[in-house]
Amino acid sequence: MEILKKPDKLPAIVDSLAQGADGILLCDYDGTLAPFCEDPHKAVPYPWVSALLGDIQREGTRVIVVTGRLAEDLRILLPLSGAEIWGSHGRERLFPDGRRWVWKPDPRADQLLDAINTELARGWPHVRMERKVGCLAVHFRGLPDQEVERLQQTVEDLVRRRDPAGLLERKAFHLGMELQVPGPTKGDAVRGVLQELGDRRTAIAFLGDDRTDEHAFRALGEAGLSVLVSPLPRATYADVRLENEAEVYEFLRCWLNAARKGEDHDGQ
Repeated sequence: MEILKKPDKLPAIVDSLAQGADGILLCDYDGTLAPFCEDPHKAVPYPWVSALLGDIQREGTRVIVVTGRLAEDLRILLPLSGAEIWGSHGRERLFPDGRRWVWKPDPRADQLLDAINTELARGWPHVRMERKVGCLAVHFRGLPDQEVERLQQTVEDLVRRRDPAGLLERKAFHLGMELQVPGPTKGDAVRGVLQELGDRRTAIAFLGDDRTDEHAFRALGEAGLSVLVSPLPRATYADVRLENEAEVYEFLRCWLNAARKGEDHDGQ
């Protein structure tokens, strides 16, 4: 574990949790709770994830997954009862009781995404694409470097031709790119959770690996602990860096142990 800034912040969060503060744990999925996989639909979580997060929930922590995936797709991959999911980068919210909120993108831009999706699928039938809420993700996993370059150029040319008004944004992610209607981000998901807390004493952390998680780190700010999961250092708004699966596991075990102390503290 590498402390990137404010070395007292991590022990303060753990101590607050051990003293009975309400716990809120927000996690990205791919690259944080699950390894990257050539086929995104086969990216199952690490073997220990469901059991450990379930234990954390039972000790009173609210577990929230904030992902670029569709919320329904993630619920299938991560069968964690009682978890809340913010999908499509914060553009949809799946509540533990099954209720679903969905952001409504600009209709013109959304229709443009449909048209681009159709044309790309016709010219590149072997490339994996995901149509999400106000987003179209194009995956590069498994493609040779030269083919990736040609695909990127194809997408750029297609957007330039079909979107002269600049309705869409281009965003890079790990081994892929995404076309988005400007709208909510993972930062908005974090702000939504924070607004609902009121004045309750809370220990809150966000774990994420992707560039899109930087929106969440910035939104959380001093209200909690931001944890970057990355084998290599990079410029980030996070407070702490975890290098690999083993360090994520140890962090969550530490969270669980502190939450158990907090439960004992409340019961005294």
